[in-house]
Amino acid sequence: MYHLYGYRRCSTCRKAQAFLEGLGAQVTFHDVVEQPPDVSTLRAWLASIGGDIQVLVNTRGEVYRKRGLKDVSWPVDTWLEEMHRDGKLIRRPVLVTPSGDVIVGFDETLYRRAVREERVP
Repeated sequence: MYHLYGYRRCSTCRKAQAFLEGLGAQVTFHDVVEQPPDVSTLRAWLASIGGDIQVLVNTRGEVYRKRGLKDVSWPVDTWLEEMHRDGKLIRRPVLVTPSGDVIVGFDETLYRRAVREERVP
């Protein structure tokens, strides 16, 4: 089962889900705005993507801009807490594959490869 974390009103998230389903993947959608992931989940994603918090932060979002977070230099734990409090701070979509790999953002090539690799016996 693939877990896709996003925002239902986000067209890119909807496109990512449709793309995965078009590849035959079984997808469970999790709305990060309605139920933001807990800090331990965010920390696991961060470890999976190499530890760069800026990859996981939605720097293009309205919340990021309105709160003036561009010039903030919080420690990673503070970023994770803030993302847990407000799921709109999480870059989306976030895909977690059955093997636990994490892909942040929608990239058809990476998604196609992830689905293909999961099917290899």
